[in-house]
Amino acid sequence: MNEPIIIEELGLIYGRDAIFLDKIEFDETHSVKLIGEFNGSLCENVNNEKDKYIPYEISFKGILEFKMTEVDFYNDKNYISSFEKVIDSERISEFKNLYDGDIKVKDSHEHFIFHTYDDVIEIIACEFKLTLKTLHNNI
Repeated sequence: MNEPIIIEELGLIYGRDAIFLDKIEFDETHSVKLIGEFNGSLCENVNNEKDKYIPYEISFKGILEFKMTEVDFYNDKNYISSFEKVIDSERISEFKNLYDGDIKVKDSHEHFIFHTYDDVIEIIACEFKLTLKTLHNNI
């Protein structure tokens, strides 16, 4: 089961064209930064035409898994939001069972799914931070 991640300024984000990904930056600390634009017309709380494309940076830290699949080859076509959290993730349970007692798998790890125009990215990480670069209507 998945639940949508609602960003206050954007609301629910949904649609194949809702998230564009321009760049991925990895670093040696098990972190990744995704850089791109949200399509404001596919965000629930964005009504200003000036905010048609909203630049973002989202960083994930404490990554255990990063998996990227071309959107047309992704198994689950039925999603409720373009940015979701998997509730009771089987993958996290597998990690915990494989590495019982391993301090690498923390209770704070969560399973995220980020549906972009071209790819679906699944990330198991401890946290994420989203920064919106500009919003003309200051919502």
